[in-house]
Amino acid sequence: MSAENKAITRIHVEGYRSLQNVDLEPGRVTVLIGANGAGKSNLLSLLRMVALMRTQSLRRYVGEAGGASALLHYGPKLTRELNIRLEFEQKTGANAYVARLGYAAGDTLLFLDETVEHRRAGSDVTKLTSLGAGHKESILEEAAGEQGGPTAKTVRWWLSKTNFFHFHDTSFAAPLRQNSRQEDVRFLRSDGSNLAAYLRSLEISEEPAKQAAWRRISQLVRRVAPFIKSLQPTLVDPAHPDTSSVRLDWVDERDQLFGPHHLSDGTLRCIALFTALGQPVESLPAFLSIDEPELGLHPAALGILASLVRSTSTHAQILLATQSPALLDLFEPQEVVVTERAQGATTFRRLDPERLKGWLEDYSLSELYEKNVLGGRP
Repeated sequence: MSAENKAITRIHVEGYRSLQNVDLEPGRVTVLIGANGAGKSNLLSLLRMVALMRTQSLRRYVGEAGGASALLHYGPKLTRELNIRLEFEQKTGANAYVARLGYAAGDTLLFLDETVEHRRAGSDVTKLTSLGAGHKESILEEAAGEQGGPTAKTVRWWLSKTNFFHFHDTSFAAPLRQNSRQEDVRFLRSDGSNLAAYLRSLEISEEPAKQAAWRRISQLVRRVAPFIKSLQPTLVDPAHPDTSSVRLDWVDERDQLFGPHHLSDGTLRCIALFTALGQPVESLPAFLSIDEPELGLHPAALGILASLVRSTSTHAQILLATQSPALLDLFEPQEVVVTERAQGATTFRRLDPERLKGWLEDYSLSELYEKNVLGGRP
């Protein structure tokens, strides 16, 4: 099935942090723009939570977030329930995942209801299947088991193919700079903690798609950082190749070998971003989100990144959250969603190209953003 025939068509959230009651209809590319604290990252973290719910990691996520009171809109005294609805479409019809989560003792969340839905193509009838209530972890995986129904299986596939990449941490102790287990290569982790091993798996693979991905990523890195002659993800202990970890080494233009701690923050982020977006098509998530991809990137690198986003979007939906006016100019107005916050609640508003037609004859999107014509400013 081609990418154009399947997509997440609606994300609806009520009661999560600043997302009091929001709807977003993502396209192939969606660029969220807005000030600090407007709620862009809250949407991305919500999507990450849903992906973790599928793997029965809700309690872990809630604990790491500081408890359910830190996730509910202004806490449980104001908000007792969190409602999530994700809708998906493909050739055979439409599906949805719905979860109602309530505040429970111990500052936790409890499923008040978990539902999957299906509507056949060309039909107005929606079939709802409740997976139950009162459980502390999702039972979608169980419902989609060998004896499970096709709707649960389809919804599970969608949630398993939704990923979130966050490459902010480039400190000396950051996961991106650390050695990684060479067997940890099934997919690129959201924090890039297996970046070295994942790149090595592409480099040594005999599969044409992985070889092509390795060449693509290497070429993109050299365009942004021409001083890098080649990336060389290397076994730390070649005498014991089966148990050795992998280090992200690289060679400069004078053929000198360096390690990951010699890479600048921006260069390291570029490598991670290009790997996330340039990985083989069969490994790509169906829907991926990236928070503030512009951090530490040179303006020239932004153009390369935007081109890669555009080409990758034929295979995966991409959601970007940014504060960079310069990034706006690299996308179409209809792909931009302005994120604002009023009275503690986030709103999403997609730009209307027709309304901006006159403005765009004289100004770029970044200039209109700076002039506060688009909104989304502090």
